[in-house]
Amino acid sequence: MMRGERARLAADIYNSRRDRDSVFTGVDGGFGEPAWDMLLVLYILDAAGKAATTKELLTAPNVPRDIAEPFIGWLVSQGLAGFGEVQGTVRLLDAGREMMDVYLDKRAGRGHDRKFMH
Repeated sequence: MMRGERARLAADIYNSRRDRDSVFTGVDGGFGEPAWDMLLVLYILDAAGKAATTKELLTAPNVPRDIAEPFIGWLVSQGLAGFGEVQGTVRLLDAGREMMDVYLDKRAGRGHDRKFMH
């Protein structure tokens, strides 16, 4: 799968999570995976040759800032992301990119396989 195709798939996954949030209004905090949403945003921006601003990452998971903020440090501590050369930016590291490539390739290859429903 090509890099642009992976980025579109990552964007589709991210947007479907926002769609879910817009439907399940009033359901507070049950669907949160802030680090995952941040990683998707980092991957999408990385494919465009960009780093994320801290503000973009803090708003990506659609949770309060005090909940989102520690996840930036966690992504850095796990070696998936790193602080950019420009102050206030975060970039995807090679390890994060490689893992996302594998994950997105698996998702693309899976198609509409619904094994869990059999």
